[in-house]
Amino acid sequence: MQRIFLAGAVLIYIAGLVYFTSFFSVPKNHTSRPATPIRTATGEDKPGEKLVPAGQREDELSFPAGVPVLMYHKIGPEKNNDAVISPERFREHMTYLYEQNYRPISLDELYAYLNHGAGLPPKPVVITFDDGYRDTYEIALPLLKRYKFKSVLFIPGMEVGKSFTRDELLDMKASGMEVAAHGQTHRPLAKLSPREQEEEISRVKESLDSVLEQDTRYFCYPYGSYDQNTMEILQKKGFRLAFTMQPGWVQPGDNPLALHRIWVGNSIDLRRLEERLTRENYSRI
Repeated sequence: MQRIFLAGAVLIYIAGLVYFTSFFSVPKNHTSRPATPIRTATGEDKPGEKLVPAGQREDELSFPAGVPVLMYHKIGPEKNNDAVISPERFREHMTYLYEQNYRPISLDELYAYLNHGAGLPPKPVVITFDDGYRDTYEIALPLLKRYKFKSVLFIPGMEVGKSFTRDELLDMKASGMEVAAHGQTHRPLAKLSPREQEEEISRVKESLDSVLEQDTRYFCYPYGSYDQNTMEILQKKGFRLAFTMQPGWVQPGDNPLALHRIWVGNSIDLRRLEERLTRENYSRI
């Protein structure tokens, strides 16, 4: 009789324990995440903090081995010039990026990734345009706005107020196209004296800073031409990143003032574009 009583007591105790545990346990399909503060990747120098791009959830971040930076120049019908891409092919490229879920990022985001290990959106890419052709505003910008793509215009200082009005440049900025420096008169800097180089760099920065009320921090070498003097001047003037015409992806550990880009012209069809976006050692043409 005593054994039966003890067995019954044990069963009552176990049943109560199971009920208590099931009542206070978290369901398996419930996900909870501690409310830890997250700082957005605006490029500010605060080491030791986790950086997350503005508007990006932490669980959506990627940490790729490298980022492709696409380099476009002129958009138009001109043939037999691979610095030009037809409007139709350019439209194909942007549609492909959109349909394949590529996420164009800003240079601030790229800087935070390179210098602070900040996470990026999945499938990041940078879209750049050199020289300041009118078609960047008339053809490229409407399509970029349609897809809500961020991009970058590298413009010589002499083209400010000439190729584009101040209002047009401000419209570009408001639409997600950064306006960055490409020298003052688009001369190959390595062929200039250190004094002439400093003048080229200082004047374009002063022009963009004044007209657009910004602190210009990003540079692209005209013709890909630069030397050690050029980089020292850029560093002294507060530039964070500078881009060459050397082929390849941008990766952590690269010299921030000698970053690679991917040439894009009419010869780059969708197959070759896909290769450049997915393989760092893509075939050269």
